[in-house]
Amino acid sequence: MTELTGTALGLGRIVSGLFVLTAGRGADATGMLASFVQQAGFEPPSVTVALKKGRPIVDLVRDGGAFNISVLHDGSMGLLAHFARGFEPGVPAFGSVAIQDACNGVPYLLDAHAYVACEVLGEADWSDHLVFCGRVVDGGRSDDDQPLTHVRKNGLVY
Repeated sequence: MTELTGTALGLGRIVSGLFVLTAGRGADATGMLASFVQQAGFEPPSVTVALKKGRPIVDLVRDGGAFNISVLHDGSMGLLAHFARGFEPGVPAFGSVAIQDACNGVPYLLDAHAYVACEVLGEADWSDHLVFCGRVVDGGRSDDDQPLTHVRKNGLVY
């Protein structure tokens, strides 16, 4: 493991939200906890998400050309725990979690603070993560709760 330098410690102080990224359709749909999500543009409205290489969901995003981001809020601790480890291919991801398909055919979480549905615009490979950019094609907000935020202890682990 890389030594914890001032750079790594400072990097961990960058505040991020906590989200559930969903991809795939029908029985293949799955979700995972994500924190490397950021708005990337206004015209077209777009977001980026960084996914660690080798995660099974990467192929669903790439092959399906779509993903959704469900924004968690302070009351979402059950959803956070449910999606924290992700799911292996073929393992049902949603169980009793209330979902609905967005216009892109990918499910989002009904109990989330908000969601955005995206179509993949492109992909970049810069590090141990792949960065996908998605054009926002739909979205909604369900309540007035504040989005859940996350500050890491250092910049070398989630």
